[in-house]
Amino acid sequence: MEKHFCTCHVQDCPDHPRNHTEGCDPCIKKNLRLGEIPACFWLNLPKIQGETEWSAENFAKFVLEERA
Repeated sequence: MEKHFCTCHVQDCPDHPRNHTEGCDPCIKKNLRLGEIPACFWLNLPKIQGETEWSAENFAKFVLEERA
């Protein structure tokens, strides 16, 4: 069986794969339900300090502004 990996640094989150045996599924399900983007995506972006709104729309806006 292949070992699961996770790039998210928010390891105290109950949905982080190290805290259960279901991989990323609980995190993805929670974020889909809330209309948000998982922390592992946000943490791969530069300069996210001060962000408090984790919606898909805010993620897209942030990425487009960074690329401009």
